[in-house]
Amino acid sequence: MRKTELFFIRLNDFFEYLKLELKSEKTIRTYKEGLESFKNYLNKDRHMNIEKITFDDIDADLIRQFLKNLMDSGYALSTRNIKLVAIKEYIRYCADKDITILPLQLKMSKIKTKKVVPKKHNWICRNQVELLLEQTARNKIGIRDRFIMFFLFSTGMRLSEMLECRLKDTHIDFVDPYVLVIGKGNKTRVIPLTDEVVDNIRTYISIFHKNSSLESYLIYTVHDHMNHKMSEDNVQRIVNKYAALARNEDTDFPALHPHMLRHSFGAIMYRNNMSKAEIAKLMGHEQESTTEIYVETDVEMIRKSLMRLNDSQSKDKFKDLNEEEKCKVMGSY
Repeated sequence: MRKTELFFIRLNDFFEYLKLELKSEKTIRTYKEGLESFKNYLNKDRHMNIEKITFDDIDADLIRQFLKNLMDSGYALSTRNIKLVAIKEYIRYCADKDITILPLQLKMSKIKTKKVVPKKHNWICRNQVELLLEQTARNKIGIRDRFIMFFLFSTGMRLSEMLECRLKDTHIDFVDPYVLVIGKGNKTRVIPLTDEVVDNIRTYISIFHKNSSLESYLIYTVHDHMNHKMSEDNVQRIVNKYAALARNEDTDFPALHPHMLRHSFGAIMYRNNMSKAEIAKLMGHEQESTTEIYVETDVEMIRKSLMRLNDSQSKDKFKDLNEEEKCKVMGSY
C-alpha cells in the first residue's frame, strides 16, 4: 500500500513556483490567504491535525463543505471563488509533481467557480473620471499620479501589467501606435493607443524619462537615488487618495480600486460594438465569457467616454510646449 503525501508539504515550493510564473504580488498573497483559510477550517472546524493531513484525506465533498462554511460565515461569492481557485491551483501544481494526485485534481476540476453578478459601482462614468483626474496637484508628483490613473483607464491594463511595462514597450512613433503588454502566464498582447493617450505618454516621458534607458520601468519610484518598480500597494494608495478627494465634491463617488479603471475600459470596448473575442484578446482574458461582466455597465457613461477618448481637439495638444507648460496642461486637463 502506497504512503500518500502530506497535503501541505509543497506549500513553499508552490509559492516559489508562482513567483517564477510572474504572478503578481497580489495574486500570490490571495493564494496564500485562501490556502491559510482552508488550513484553519480543517484544523478548527474539522479538528484535523494539519501536520498529518494527507492527500487521501482531501476530496471534492470536503472542499464543497469548506465553501459552504465560508458562505455561512458571510464571505462574498467572489471571495469564495478566489479561495477555491487557490486550492485548485495548489492541487494542480502537486499533481504535476506526483501523478498519484491526478485523480483528485480531476475531481476538483468539476467544482466550478460561480458567476459573480457585478456590483453597483464596479465602473466609473466619464464625469467621475474627469473629477478624479482633476484632484491631482499641479506639481511633478501630481503629474505622475494623474498619468498612472489615466493610463490604467485608457489602456485597460491590469495593475501588475502596467507596473511591469518598460519604456521599450511603448511604441508611440508608429503610424498605428501601441503598447506591448506582458500578461498572465507571460503571454504578450498589443493594445492600440489613441492620439490622446500617445500625447499623454509623450509628455510624461519628457518629464520623467529624460535620460532613461529603454529598459527602464515606465512607472517607478525613487529609493536611494535609484529608480525602482512601483509596488501595487503604492498605486492603490494613490487611487484611494484622489478618490477620497473626489468624494468631497461628489458624495456618490464610489470606493475606487485600480481594477475598476480597467473594467471601465472594457465596458467602453463592449459598448463600441467590439466582439467578445476581440475584447478577450485585447484585455488578456483567458476565457471569452469573462467579457459578460461588461454587459451590466451604463450606456451613457460609455457613449460620453468614447467621445472623450476620440476628441479631435486633443490632437497635437502638447506640440511646442516647454516643460513648465506641459506640467500645467497635464495637471489641469
